[in-house]
Amino acid sequence: MLELSQRLHNIKDKISGLMSENTEMKAEIIQLREEILKISVPKIEQKTNVNALHEAELLKTQLARKDMFINMLEAEKRDNQIKVSDLDEQIALMNNTIEIQKNTINDLKEQNKLIKLAKEISTDNADNHDLKIKINQLVRDIDRCIDLLNE
Repeated sequence: MLELSQRLHNIKDKISGLMSENTEMKAEIIQLREEILKISVPKIEQKTNVNALHEAELLKTQLARKDMFINMLEAEKRDNQIKVSDLDEQIALMNNTIEIQKNTINDLKEQNKLIKLAKEISTDNADNHDLKIKINQLVRDIDRCIDLLNE
């Protein structure tokens, strides 16, 4: 029995030694983990900083492209506004020309009527009554034109 108790005692000693070694190893593992984290965190932060810098550069490039595109659109807008104002001026000139041509047509029509009337007067003196009616009609037309101009 003595031998058995001695063996038990040796086993207990070995177990307690192993337990203390286990505790020491756990402490070392924790310490190594902390050291690894200390080393890894700056690397991760460096990678994160590098990624952030890269993303920032990409954003700057995109903003520069957008600014350039906006400037191009603004220049195109100014050009189009100039073209629109030029076209408005051309339209105004053309409208003015149309009015002048309408007035010229009306004047020519009146001259044509007068020429026809003069021809009728010179060729036919006998029919004064018809002539007076035509003259009265022309006078009424002239009065209407004057009234329209006064409005």
